[in-house]
Amino acid sequence: MQKQTLDHKEVEWQFEAADLDLVENWLAEHPSASGLAVVPEATKELLDTYYDTEDWRFYRAGYALRVRRDGESFEATMKSLTPAEGALRQRREISEPLEGNARSPKGTRGPVGERVLRLAGARALRPLFEVRTHRRTFALRPERPSANGGVVEDASGDIRQRGTEGETTLGEVALDETEISGDAPTRLSRIEIEVASDTGLGVEGFVDELLDALELQPTETSKFRSGLSAAGLRPEVAPDLGPTEVDASMSAGEVAFAILRRHFATMLAHEPGVRLGEDPEELHDMRVATRRLRATLKLYSGALPKRAGRYERDLHYVANALGEVRDLDVRLQRLAGEASRNGEVLEEVVAVLEQRRVEARRRMFEALDSNRYERLVSSFSGTLRRGRSPAPTRPILEEAPDLVRRRYKRVRKDVDGLTEDSPPEEFHDLRKKGRRLRYALEPLQEIYGKPAKKMIKLLKTVQDDLGEHQDLVVAAALMEELGVAGDLPPRAVFSMGSMAGRYTRDTAKMRANFLGSKPFRALRRGKSWKLLRKEMREKVGG
Repeated sequence: MQKQTLDHKEVEWQFEAADLDLVENWLAEHPSASGLAVVPEATKELLDTYYDTEDWRFYRAGYALRVRRDGESFEATMKSLTPAEGALRQRREISEPLEGNARSPKGTRGPVGERVLRLAGARALRPLFEVRTHRRTFALRPERPSANGGVVEDASGDIRQRGTEGETTLGEVALDETEISGDAPTRLSRIEIEVASDTGLGVEGFVDELLDALELQPTETSKFRSGLSAAGLRPEVAPDLGPTEVDASMSAGEVAFAILRRHFATMLAHEPGVRLGEDPEELHDMRVATRRLRATLKLYSGALPKRAGRYERDLHYVANALGEVRDLDVRLQRLAGEASRNGEVLEEVVAVLEQRRVEARRRMFEALDSNRYERLVSSFSGTLRRGRSPAPTRPILEEAPDLVRRRYKRVRKDVDGLTEDSPPEEFHDLRKKGRRLRYALEPLQEIYGKPAKKMIKLLKTVQDDLGEHQDLVVAAALMEELGVAGDLPPRAVFSMGSMAGRYTRDTAKMRANFLGSKPFRALRRGKSWKLLRKEMREKVGG
C-alpha cells in the first residue's frame, strides 16, 4: 500500500498461510466481502535489508531499521518493536524515500536519516540479513453498488472491481512468499492486512470473515525476529558485564563491582533513547545512572583499581553534557505549566530556551560521539568484566558500617545546621548529601532489611521535597537571567521579573515548611539511623 505519511501508526493483521494460492482463490471468489471491494493490484518483488550498529543501538532504542528495494526505488523505514496482540500489530512506522543512488539512510535529511544520524553517531551501519519477498497485493475499498456488479477487465488487461474507481483505499491485503538469508535460511508464507489509517475502521469485519473462512493462525514472530534467528543473531538491550547481585557473603570489592555493573548496564541501556531524544525520561534515567556510578566509585575507591578515578572523571564529563539538556527539559516543562497565566509572553521565552536546548543537545552528541566516551565504555566494560580488586578486601559486613557512617555524618551535620535563615544553597547541599547516603544504602537493603529500607524511604522523601525547592531556585535565577539578557521585548522582561519574584517567595515558604515537616523532624531525631546502626552492628557480630 502506498504510504501517505512519513511518521504514523501502522496497523495490520498477520496470519500464517500454508497455501497462498488457496487464499488468492478465496479473494477472487469474494470480490466483495464485509462491505469492501477486493481489487487485485500489483505483484511486487521486494528486497529488504535490515541494519543496526555493532552495539545494537537501534534495537536497544526499540526499533528495527530496514531499507527496502521495490523495483528501482529505495525506501528507508524504522519500525518500533512493539509486541503483537494475537494477530494484530500496531507499530510506529517512520519512512522516507532514498533519492538518487542512495542505498543507506545515513546522511539523508529525512525523518529516518535524522534519527539514524542521532542513533548511530560515528558508528557504521552493518547489514544484518536480507529478506526477499514475492508479494501479491489487493486493495480494500468501500463497495459502491453498480448495475452489473462483479469484476471487469479493462482495455489494458487489468482486473478491477466494477464501481470502485477513484474510491478511497481503506486497506491492503498482501500475500507474501518470503525467503530470509542467513546461517539457517528461512521461508515464510504469510497474509498481511494493513489499514490505511490508525483507526482500522471498515477493515475488521473483512479480517473476521477471512479468518473464519480459512481458519488462519496468527503469526508467532515478525519478519525481523525471524531474520535475527535465521542469521544466528541475539541482540541484548544491555551488555552482560558479570554478576550484579549483592549478598552478605561477599567482600566489599565484590559488592562494589556488582553495583557498578548494574548501573553501567543501565546507563548504556538508556543511551539509544537519549540519542533518539523522543522521551525525556530516557535522559533522566541515564543521568541518574551516571550519578550512581560516580557515587559508588567514590564510596568504594579503596576496593577498586587506580583507574577508577579516571572513570569517575570521565563519567563527570558525560554527566555534565546530559545535565545541561536535562535542566533545560525541566525548565521548559515548568514553563508549559505557566502557559495559562502568560501564554503569549512565554512563547518568546520558550523559543529562547528551545534554541539553547538545540545547542545543548549538540554538545551532548559531541560528548557521546567523542573518543573519550568510546574509551570509557570500552575500558570500563573490560574492568567490570574482570572484576578484580587491587588487593583482598574485607567482608562487606565489616566494611559497610564505616562507609555508611561517613555518609550519614555529613547528612547529620547539615541537618543540625539548617535554620530558616540558612541560604538556599545549604538546603541543596543537604539534598545532595542525602542522595549520596541513599545511593550507598540502596544496594545493601537486601542485607540489612527493614531498617535500611525505612532509612532509604525517609531520605527519598526528603530529597523529593528539596528537589522541588531547588527547581524553583534555579527557575527564579533563570527568569532573572533572561530578564537582563536583552533577548526579549520589554513585556517579556517584566513578566520574567514577576515570575522570578514569585518563585523566590515560594522557595522561602518551602524552606520554612520543610523545617517543620515530618520527614525533616524524623531525620533530625535520628530514630531511623539508630535502628539501622543497630542492625549493622548485629550483622557484624552475627
